[in-house]
Amino acid sequence: MKPRTNFSSAIRYTRTAAAVALLIVTAIAPSAQAQTYTVLHAFAAGSDGAIPGPLIRDAQGNLYGATRYGGITSCGEDTCGTVYKIDSTGKYTVLYRFTGGSDGTDPVAGLVRDDKGNLYGTTQGNGFIGGASVVFKVTPKGQQTVLFNADVLDACCLDSPVALDAQGNLYGMSPYGGQPNCGVARDQLGCGTLFKVSPSGKFTVLHVFKGKDGIQPEGGVVLDAKGNIYGTAAYGGKLKCDYPGWGQPRGAGCGTIYKLDPSGKLTILHTFTGPGDGSYPLGLIIDSTGNLYGIADSGGDVIKHSNYAYGLGTVFKVDTSGKFSVLFTFTPETTRNYVYGNHLAIDSKGNLYGVQQYNNCKGGGCLFRIDPKGNYSDLFDFKGEGESNDGWMPSGVVLGSDGVLYGTMFLGGPPETECADFGFTNGCGTVFKLTP
Repeated sequence: MKPRTNFSSAIRYTRTAAAVALLIVTAIAPSAQAQTYTVLHAFAAGSDGAIPGPLIRDAQGNLYGATRYGGITSCGEDTCGTVYKIDSTGKYTVLYRFTGGSDGTDPVAGLVRDDKGNLYGTTQGNGFIGGASVVFKVTPKGQQTVLFNADVLDACCLDSPVALDAQGNLYGMSPYGGQPNCGVARDQLGCGTLFKVSPSGKFTVLHVFKGKDGIQPEGGVVLDAKGNIYGTAAYGGKLKCDYPGWGQPRGAGCGTIYKLDPSGKLTILHTFTGPGDGSYPLGLIIDSTGNLYGIADSGGDVIKHSNYAYGLGTVFKVDTSGKFSVLFTFTPETTRNYVYGNHLAIDSKGNLYGVQQYNNCKGGGCLFRIDPKGNYSDLFDFKGEGESNDGWMPSGVVLGSDGVLYGTMFLGGPPETECADFGFTNGCGTVFKLTP
């Protein structure tokens, strides 16, 4: 029997995907609320899907994503999930419905798309035989293929997106794969692995984490033009670091940023220490020159207060030489809760966009921007739970044209009784469009 994944990490993917909010060294920009918020789709459970993860967008303006639940109505609390498309006219189509068996169940991560329109992703599995954790492919016509069925030691409990190279190879991470305990108390779980899956489905373990190089890799990896792989591990590194993030055990380290070259050599680019630089790093993005950006959801400005004793996180940059710098540090003036989307988005001018998920601004989180100089702007305040049918708890954003932003709300929307089967009473999530 596979160990059931820690669903706190599955939910934090929403935060599967990347964001941030805070005050800065200069002045805080006023909140801008002139935008038009439009719900493109409200999930209704059943065959429609429920609880969406992060989006991707193609050059034609089509949106793609997965829902963690729904699809096959008989699945109920055993999940299942869907892969869906919203075209540029707003038409919603379910491309594939997971059956809850060997084809996978519980897809919590974002997708990646190749130049032929094929979609690739992972399912977390439900922790029981019959509810598999897999790497999958879905064609534009909705045909699904399982490329790899994860096992306990090599690639357990896949909850992060994969990356795709020009040859069609997929690269991913398992948060709990590898030798059980790996020298660190981990409830009989491994410290994580990095892997490669070829177009034919050949699986190769690229790296097994041991603790000081990282524990629990999360958020997916990114590739540069030379074939180097970059990513973060939520824990590990300096194991005595004691500034835990959301759900993080104490004394397990504050996380690392790493590089794996094509020869298999792993280099630690940065080891987090808590105060100042942050702890519990989320997923990375990469710009056209190879610079990396991400969020640490704790650490930074460590405030001696019962609610903020471990800090509220940072936004950081790592350049091609491995030089680390903090771009922004969160404080209670700009965020009251360290729950961010896992991935930032970046525009052609170097502005970073992200989301803070809840208990902030007006209660429903914020969409924010950080410019290349570190100036923070609150672009939009989302409404809180039950305050509207818009949805709540944003999982991240993707950029469109002319300043348009698209994203998903993990929960909320029109109340649907079907979502009560999953323990949610205020809707099953939405896809939104935010127009300047």
